Amino acid sequence: MHELAEVLVHQQRPDPGPFVRWHLRRKFCVMEELFRKYLAPGAKLADMGCGKGDALVLASLCVSGCEEWGLDINCADLQVARQRIPSAILCQDDMHDPRTLPKEYFDVVHEFGAAFLSRGWGILARVYLSLLKDEGILLWELPQRWSLAHISYLLTVAPKRKPDDTRFNRLLRSFLPSKYRFESDESVTRALRASGCGYEILERISIGTFYFPALLHFVLDWAWRYFGDGLFELFDRATHHLWPRDIGYYLVVRKKALHAASQGTI
Repeated sequence: MHELAEVLVHQQRPDPGPFVRWHLRRKFCVMEELFRKYLAPGAKLADMGCGKGDALVLASLCVSGCEEWGLDINCADLQVARQRIPSAILCQDDMHDPRTLPKEYFDVVHEFGAAFLSRGWGILARVYLSLLKDEGILLWELPQRWSLAHISYLLTVAPKRKPDDTRFNRLLRSFLPSKYRFESDESVTRALRASGCGYEILERISIGTFYFPALLHFVLDWAWRYFGDGLFELFDRATHHLWPRDIGYYLVVRKKALHAASQGTI
């Protein structure tokens, strides 16, 4: 069922290693299911923080004839995306204020892996819903506060705030817990309510509960040689019971007319 997700995993260059491949496979499998469910042929799709175009490639493989737009602040990543999917309309812009994207135009807005880099999820909720037509669908991946992903990222170097951000500045910010943004479930609900749009939460889909700091991935990759992906699946089942915090989950939201009553909490 997830053969397209598997194709995308094997397209990753350079090879990220066994643990990251396993993690990406889980991510792309959920993404593929959602694209098959919510993307109709000919739909207008915006991928926010599109990076090197993984989601756009997967969407084009799942559904034909979509009008695909991608937005990212990183010029080098966009150049790779243009090579991978030349039919897409790609824009270098800030996802907090995407002036290059038309308002109330898209049937589906998708974002994966960018929320924890943002200045605030309230800003993103307002922007993403403003891009959708009424009855459009937001596929929004969010990391849960104090998940193993949150804890792992606290142990990593701070991300770039802008393309020319120096490694020295990133190292200085690495000592600040605020270098990444992980917000509570309640704050996500507040962000949607403050967006100025009506909405309905359709579903919440977990991507998993197990993650490990990047500096220690080599340990998992070594263990994989003896136990295979089953080891990672075992760890994920264990953390599901011992530390049931989602390293990432998709929130599926339908935009409603402004006067419509908003429905659902996280």
